[in-house]
Amino acid sequence: MRMFREGRRQAGPGLPCAAAIAVVAVALRCWRISWGLSGNTRYLGFPDEVVSWLPYVRDFIPLSCSSFDQLTLNYPTLYGYLVGLTTSLLHTLGVITVADPGHPYLHPSPAALLVARGVSVAASLVTVGIVGLTAGRMFSRRAGFMAAAFMAVVPFEVLYTHIASPDILLTTWFAATMLFSYLVAVGSGPWLAVAAGFAAGAAAATKYTGLAAVVAVGAAIAERTLRDRSMRRGGTLLGLALAGFGVAAFLGCPPCVLHPDRMLSAIRTLAGVTTHYSALHNDILSPTVGWYARPYLYQLVASLPFVLGWPMYALALAGIALAVRRHTVADRILFAVAAPYFLVMAGSMLVYPRYLLPLLPALVILAAGAADSIRSRRMRTVVLAGVWLYSLAFAGSQVARFSFDQQREVARWVSEAAGGRASDEVRVGVPRMIMDYYRLTGPFAEKGLRLVELEDGHWFDAPPDFFVLPEWYEIAIERDMPGSPVSADLDKLRSGAAGYRQTARWSSWYLQREFYTALDPAFAADLWQGEIGFTVYDRLASVGP
Repeated sequence: MRMFREGRRQAGPGLPCAAAIAVVAVALRCWRISWGLSGNTRYLGFPDEVVSWLPYVRDFIPLSCSSFDQLTLNYPTLYGYLVGLTTSLLHTLGVITVADPGHPYLHPSPAALLVARGVSVAASLVTVGIVGLTAGRMFSRRAGFMAAAFMAVVPFEVLYTHIASPDILLTTWFAATMLFSYLVAVGSGPWLAVAAGFAAGAAAATKYTGLAAVVAVGAAIAERTLRDRSMRRGGTLLGLALAGFGVAAFLGCPPCVLHPDRMLSAIRTLAGVTTHYSALHNDILSPTVGWYARPYLYQLVASLPFVLGWPMYALALAGIALAVRRHTVADRILFAVAAPYFLVMAGSMLVYPRYLLPLLPALVILAAGAADSIRSRRMRTVVLAGVWLYSLAFAGSQVARFSFDQQREVARWVSEAAGGRASDEVRVGVPRMIMDYYRLTGPFAEKGLRLVELEDGHWFDAPPDFFVLPEWYEIAIERDMPGSPVSADLDKLRSGAAGYRQTARWSSWYLQREFYTALDPAFAADLWQGEIGFTVYDRLASVGP
């Protein structure tokens, strides 16, 4: 199969460099990958992991045709299928055991959840390879190594491999669509159109927003049609791409095809969530963030710098400017991959950084292209080393926060502070939240202490002995609910007017936290990282001896 390269150059690192990139990529993604999976399963991982993906384990053990018929399609099924099939295979081989798989409410298995995370890790490592290969095809061998090195340490992508979620797999399919679309555009074998369509179909079967990947395939076919000046060739490529898309969409999510009513119902629900969701906080555009708290602008000013780390983001912006001036086929394909997805996702009132993950392969390649264009070898080395080392340190400091140690420490501290009081008499208050997202219930139960969930605006109707305030929620009150009844509760708690005194505090650190939280206080902590910060207030301590 003949493949074309623009700006082909042979200079660059070799196998040792590729091996080093692979080692770093694997180490970052596997370090702390089993966080939260030891000890009491009442606080096993992040709740969404258990609710969304462990049901696939239940349905795929034992494996049968009915395993694939999923009733709930809030996500398409491809990621869940991979989790279920992998777990089923390992269970059959005796590598792992799953507790009581036939029970209608599956008892969570740490091994099964680790497999689900492992699917994300594997997908992420594939993305690193695809990004390096694509940059090498588009620009130069040296750019390929740079892009792979950047993708190995790009902070948020590394971070999000540590929970079970389809977003990392979606990023992989976007990267594959980008590679195959470029190869179609520059004139490689026509059957690559099938591969491009298949990758786009797999993206749509992973998350509904993955449908945006088809734009890149269409752009590639248009490029090829204009290049060959043959509508017949363009029609053939389009037919092959559609066939690949259809096969991937059906194999990845059969219920979406066979039961479109389920899919449309899920999409309508998700559309409502996107515009009106308010059950959680720190995830919506809020005026308190600043002048850029608007769709599109927020992502450019705050979210992308946090997702990429500001040095790589600055280099990616330089790459975008260079691509606009250069406007080669490669540049146009990169824009065709990233721009449609950005226009769709950045228009939402929700600002989850994970929504931007499919943009990363194209942005990383643009960053590598910018670094590769620096003529001075010394300056190029300085830029490459600076961006890479910063990204490595930033990603590492973020991964280190995956832990429930703070929750255990809070429970231990309150237990000791309670002294000789009978545990069943000690009431520990915590703001109410759907499910146990704070992950405090398990650690406090181990200490024999009872948590009391308090309604917003009524924290002190029946004052508990201790009040545990998660920093995540403290930020949410100030960011999303200024002037509300719960904001008044917070003021009373802090000032001592409610009869409490702060006696202990845990926070979370990562590289340049102050800078990123200045962009948005929500970047201080996230529920799915475990380490979300806590402050303990003691009512009896405020009284004194």
